[in-house]
Amino acid sequence: MADLALLALTLFWGTTFTFVKDVLYVTTPGVFLSTRFGIAVLVLGAVALLRRRPLGTGFFRHGGILGLCLLATFVFQTIGLLYTSPSRSAFLTGLAVLIVPFVSRFLLGRNVRAASWVGVALAVAGLAILSLPQGGLSGKARLGDVLTIVCSLACAFQIALMSEWAPLHPLVPFTLLQIAVTFAGSLLLIPLETFRFDAQRTGTFVATVAFTGMWMTAAAFFVQNWGQRHTTAVRAALIYTLEPVTAALFSHYYGGLALDRSEWIGGGLIVLGVVAGEVGGALEARLSPGRGASPSGRNSTGAPSFP
Repeated sequence: MADLALLALTLFWGTTFTFVKDVLYVTTPGVFLSTRFGIAVLVLGAVALLRRRPLGTGFFRHGGILGLCLLATFVFQTIGLLYTSPSRSAFLTGLAVLIVPFVSRFLLGRNVRAASWVGVALAVAGLAILSLPQGGLSGKARLGDVLTIVCSLACAFQIALMSEWAPLHPLVPFTLLQIAVTFAGSLLLIPLETFRFDAQRTGTFVATVAFTGMWMTAAAFFVQNWGQRHTTAVRAALIYTLEPVTAALFSHYYGGLALDRSEWIGGGLIVLGVVAGEVGGALEARLSPGRGASPSGRNSTGAPSFP
């Protein structure tokens, strides 16, 4: 049941890249993000009031740090989408799945399996192909790619630390705190931007923030946290590798955005790298049980990727 929930979540998350790209033609990243996360704060805040739970030691420190990582993830990803395509954004964000083991190794002192190195090599090859000149990328598109790679780094830190701290705190308040920090940071972006809002496309804006705020933020992060408490990290990570594939196909068939050869090959190598790292890690874990496991029993090579 948990795997099915995460699979459904991943497929829906893949659609958000195209929707966010569209809404950025209507308004600025700060306005969009603050509205999206403001809705999520209201929804989770109401749930938290109805289901009050005692807060554990380190609640605000842990939630605050994770909230800052989440803020960086969404800010760099959203600004990057101003310049790059939804499919490229999804593939590059997915690199977080491969970065997590190395964040865990140097921050938490865990071993990195050989399969992770293989996965990283394949992903780097994919990135190189994505950056080839025949893709027809402009300087702004390359800037968008760089910003999205920074997003994947922030996402990796958020994921690695989440696996350590989430089991220590009540689910709804802990999720609410992270989203509230992201909301506050998004508000700080607005004075730094030149305000822009296309009133003729208000319907697009309202529909997108309602969908991403209520379902793809408030509900999605709740489902993600619940699901990963009932399945292994490796199985969850394998499910999340479908996100960039879904995003690319959705932007191609729904958004009408053509994918050139470099994007198909480069994106495919990134997904192959993720799968190789996770499947290889699972095989290594079976051959050497107990090695590289986290204190909570999760494999240190497993991690999700989100939009």
